[in-house]
Amino acid sequence: MKPQSMTHKILARRAGRQAVSEGEVLDVAIDMCFTHDPVLEGLREAFYESFGADAKVWDPERIALFQDHLVPAKDAISRRLAMAMDTFAAEQSIKAYYPYGENYGVCHIVMCEEGHVLPGEVVLGTDSHSVTYGAFNAFGSGVGMIDMMNVFATGHLWFKVPEVINVDIRGTLRQGVLAKDIILRLIGEIGMDGASYRTIEFTGDTIDDMSVEERMTLCNMVVEAGAKNGIMRLSPAARAYVEKMARRPFEPVMTDPGFEYARVIRYRAEDIEPMVACPHSPANVKPVSALRKEKIQVQQVYVGSCTGAKFDDIAVVARMLDGRHIAAGTRLMVVPSSMQIYRRLADGGIISRLLSAGAVIESPGCKACYGAHGGVLGDDEKCLSTTNRNFRGRMGNPKSLVYLGSPATAARTALAGYID
Repeated sequence: MKPQSMTHKILARRAGRQAVSEGEVLDVAIDMCFTHDPVLEGLREAFYESFGADAKVWDPERIALFQDHLVPAKDAISRRLAMAMDTFAAEQSIKAYYPYGENYGVCHIVMCEEGHVLPGEVVLGTDSHSVTYGAFNAFGSGVGMIDMMNVFATGHLWFKVPEVINVDIRGTLRQGVLAKDIILRLIGEIGMDGASYRTIEFTGDTIDDMSVEERMTLCNMVVEAGAKNGIMRLSPAARAYVEKMARRPFEPVMTDPGFEYARVIRYRAEDIEPMVACPHSPANVKPVSALRKEKIQVQQVYVGSCTGAKFDDIAVVARMLDGRHIAAGTRLMVVPSSMQIYRRLADGGIISRLLSAGAVIESPGCKACYGAHGGVLGDDEKCLSTTNRNFRGRMGNPKSLVYLGSPATAARTALAGYID
């Protein structure tokens, strides 16, 4: 049998096959899926129009619903979208529902916290950053509303088997270099279409030794290079995390020896330095060392999103700011990605340290990453953000300038008042 990659094995398993080949189109059974507040109202209407007023989802235990983009409601329309989700969850007896309140947060983070993402499974969401789940050896990918409507009804969706790019990283990262710097360097080198409808498979001892949250950061942004999914083998740390949260048995996968990658990219970890994506593309990447000379003044530093506001991300910022104060004329917004993380930050005294440094702590949510509310920029303002995209207008104002960097870069920039 032809050697198979991790991604190929997962798709083959859920298509009832022993093996698959690149380019084949498969009918794949879905293990878990979700949608969120910007999408659900339209999805609900289309679901009942297509399948009947009394239609039921294929399995309410395999569907999760999240309020994360437009909470707390900024206007009546936002609240209406949340209310539509309340209605659908009740109609379909969906228990994995996370409305604004005690246990909510950004969908990708809560999906992992709540044990909905398991190794060897197919996990889909109506959000492109569903690729995050490859950090746990799952096939995670984003789909559109109509595709998800059909998944809700049937539990299946077609996929073309992707080619695989191997990114192999070995060695020890320098102090102050984080996963965000790795993924920005990769996107800067291969471009936003460099992995179009391909898998990016991360390997190497650097990857195996990474924390769970850093692995999530790497996989989260492969979609910025056009990838269908990102994936890694299950590390000991990731296994320990999953075993605490798992809702059902799971079976990890490994790439077979001799598998033929479409492309192999190799890095020495020691050669990677802090990187920043400049306006208006995640691929417009430059080393911080080059930008530091320009002293690019910023009015806002934003630590948030599924990419850059996990517990470790925010803890990095707090450590670097401890006993110091942000620069005059610079706003520092910290938006934890879930209530679970928010509580950990509070219990550990990290929020107090951030407040003492001049930060403002917002409630969890997508907020300004999505550009809807909570940190929208003014005309000509510049922001250094730990989020995943900096397209023109992404943070709510097409006349603003957004730079992307790691939490460590965010902390240095907040202290300096310019990109540092």
